[in-house]
Amino acid sequence: MARKTIYCAQAFWPRRGRLKGGEVHQFLNRERAVEGGRALATGAPGVAVFSVDGYPDIDLWEEPRMLETFGEVPGIDPAPPDEIQYFKIDCSADGDTWTQVDPLAEREEEAGEEAA
Repeated sequence: MARKTIYCAQAFWPRRGRLKGGEVHQFLNRERAVEGGRALATGAPGVAVFSVDGYPDIDLWEEPRMLETFGEVPGIDPAPPDEIQYFKIDCSADGDTWTQVDPLAEREEEAGEEAA
């Protein structure tokens, strides 16, 4: 199970009093993500550049980390540094849905099912 860091940029536009995110663009490294964010900012009132660490083979991701912002973007509440949070990302036509999961609880459930 290989751990991976994904670097992303996402544009935001105000819609009905809220910020609506556009497509999430992935980049090879932090520098390219920031460059891509600057380019997106020429056509959007807000852009967030962030990274997310996780295990893509099991779709298990930690809390995204904001790297840089341009204009108005929604905030990401930072997690305490000694606490790791895992998320599953469901990408659909309605937008990305981030669901926090507890991988230890999932493993305990699987172990219980195997023992039965």
